[in-house]
Amino acid sequence: MVTGNLKLFKACGTLLLANNTKRLLFLLRDNDTHSNTWGLVGGKVEDSETVMQALTREIKEEIGKDLVINKTIPLELFRSDDGNFEYHTFICMIDEEFIPILSDEHKGYCWCAVDSFPKPLHPGLYSSLNNYDIQQKLMTVKEILEITS
Repeated sequence: MVTGNLKLFKACGTLLLANNTKRLLFLLRDNDTHSNTWGLVGGKVEDSETVMQALTREIKEEIGKDLVINKTIPLELFRSDDGNFEYHTFICMIDEEFIPILSDEHKGYCWCAVDSFPKPLHPGLYSSLNNYDIQQKLMTVKEILEITS
């Protein structure tokens, strides 16, 4: 998509939430401007893809698995002030934790409680997870999981 003279850059990411432990997956970034920060599974939406197609592709590329996702919940849509960048963040609910097979973009992983994140977080993720509305959504999802377990 083109906005003005610039092409819209889209990206997406997900917090994978394991039903059996109520914990979220974070990946430790490697070899980029935010190396050694914890982030999400995700990446760039290619021109021929929808956001959901990109999310599915990125999950397989970054953790080496095809996952059965029980539910996908939109968490946030961030748009840059200039309108040329947007980042779609989701919660993808899965049955249980697993050991990811990491791509060369990441050098570590951890599963963390919904209210306890690894440090340091990627700056964009830090902003999102410290947003009151996002925190409320995460806690609501956790409560629903606890009721239905």
